[in-house]
Amino acid sequence: MQLLAAIVSVDLGVVAALAMGPLKSTYLAWDRGKTGMPRVLNETGIATSDLPALVGALSRGTAPVRWAALMFNTPDRPSDDDTLALQVSSESGKVGFDWVLLAPRNIEDQEKFKAFARSQGLVAATKSENGVSYLRVECPDAAKFAKSVATEMYHLPASEPLALIHQGFDWPQR
Repeated sequence: MQLLAAIVSVDLGVVAALAMGPLKSTYLAWDRGKTGMPRVLNETGIATSDLPALVGALSRGTAPVRWAALMFNTPDRPSDDDTLALQVSSESGKVGFDWVLLAPRNIEDQEKFKAFARSQGLVAATKSENGVSYLRVECPDAAKFAKSVATEMYHLPASEPLALIHQGFDWPQR
């Protein structure tokens, strides 16, 4: 079995992950500051049109830690090293959008992201949790904002599926 090491810029408590197998669809994740067995996270796909349902499911979840990471590459930078990671999470009872500053492309594009948020009339607040810095946008419609980051900021076709890793709520809805 092939193992690919990567830092996954999802749950702010995750510090490392291993993608197992050639499809990189299963991840082992360890929580920062905790010992014990890692969690297994499975990657699935999601259409941008399903983001409102995803955010709704996250909002209705009851787990104390709930998040959904959306990952994609752009046509001009298809390398796995250039993967973008968007995150929607529940923080202090509010659903918001997180631009986590772990992935190299997220770090590189943070000023572009701040400018995009401002152009939408939103503020990207600088935060840090478990030693991980991120920019958080709390807005009335986190799904719409996440979709606009992918389709307007990065010009990803709306029909292009996004990779999804999530924790703390059921998806897909049954």
